[in-house]
Amino acid sequence: MRLATEADVPALHRLVREAYREHIGRGLNFTGTYQDEGITRERMEGNDVYLVCQGSEIIATVTLGRDEEKDGVFGLYVTQLAVTPMLKRQGLGRLLLTLAEERGREQGAAFLRLDTAMPATHLVALYQSEGYQVVDEVQWEGKAYKSCIMEKRL
Repeated sequence: MRLATEADVPALHRLVREAYREHIGRGLNFTGTYQDEGITRERMEGNDVYLVCQGSEIIATVTLGRDEEKDGVFGLYVTQLAVTPMLKRQGLGRLLLTLAEERGREQGAAFLRLDTAMPATHLVALYQSEGYQVVDEVQWEGKAYKSCIMEKRL
């Protein structure tokens, strides 16, 4: 596992697009379903992008960014969790969520937050099984669905 660099953008872009492709058929236009290398690069800016590699191939990723809250208490926002399709359901997603918790604790974060499409009930259930709770709902601009904001206290 390592942090991504600018040189990883093309491979990271391909991984995210492949991992999110399954959502297109469900009518869920996650950013990962259509992002190009420019959006991939933008989403890396100011964030820590962790890569799981098998040899030189990137097989999974998660992005962690700082998420502010009132009174100086902060958390980390978990985004772009992606696992190569042929390796899904083998624990890599959970490994990356555990990494997010470890990094959050190391940095003194009070919580982790993420969002996912409400119709993606399998993802909501996955995050709930990892201790996340739905704390809010939001309709992101340009999305064909409502998202739930989920949070896990550290």
